Amino acid sequence: MSLNIGDALSSGAEKLTTTAGIQLGIAYVVLQLLTAVGSNSVVGAIETPGAGEMTAPALSLPIGTAAGSALAMLGVVLNLVLTIVAFRTLAHSPSELGSIPDGVTSGLLKPAVFLVIASIVQGVAIFIGFIALIIPGIFLMISLIFTQLFIAVEDEGPFEALSSSWSLAKGNRFPLFGLGVIIVVMSLLISIPSGILSIFSPVAGSVVTYVITGFFSIFSWGVLVASYQQLSNETAAVDAGTDDEDDGVQRLDDDSGFDYA
Repeated sequence: MSLNIGDALSSGAEKLTTTAGIQLGIAYVVLQLLTAVGSNSVVGAIETPGAGEMTAPALSLPIGTAAGSALAMLGVVLNLVLTIVAFRTLAHSPSELGSIPDGVTSGLLKPAVFLVIASIVQGVAIFIGFIALIIPGIFLMISLIFTQLFIAVEDEGPFEALSSSWSLAKGNRFPLFGLGVIIVVMSLLISIPSGILSIFSPVAGSVVTYVITGFFSIFSWGVLVASYQQLSNETAAVDAGTDDEDDGVQRLDDDSGFDYA
């Protein structure tokens, strides 16, 4: 059975509109702004000495390169933590998202380290794939799309997560590619208003851009989680059916939830 794209999109939208989804969106926007202010302040500090009358980048502060770098790094680290918390949160059903669920913020250090390692390996592999005529890069990007989820939700190691993502995407790469195209088109369409606003006010345009992309990112993550759950449940059902045929004993599904330890 292939991925149901409509159900994945619907689930992502439903989870975004929950209290927890909105809270995640706000947190994402704040951290993106924090990172942007830090990095832009560094750029502004570097350009100012020899730049004459050049205008400083939007959303920058006169805090110097050291403070700007520290602010940007803080934003990067907190964004990494938010990624784990968001995936764990969005793995719950909408009825459980009246607030951020208990337990999603526990044991963050190990998955954060694993996430960095997996992201480096994943990025290098995809980069090499794109160099090798683009299509292999797209293939790898789709095949490894669930890596972060396996680390954040299933507590797998980086290489185990890469392997698990590859196995889960197998047989559904075309639907996943189609879903990715839809997400990209949607992101382009919703960025048009902020792009127009940036012409008249770069600062306002930048802020609106981060707000829109922040909440859209949570929606996209919700769609990814829904896709992951669809394919995982199908795989589990097939495995359970095989076991039942082997021994003739019907087993109950384990609905005990995720282990975040």
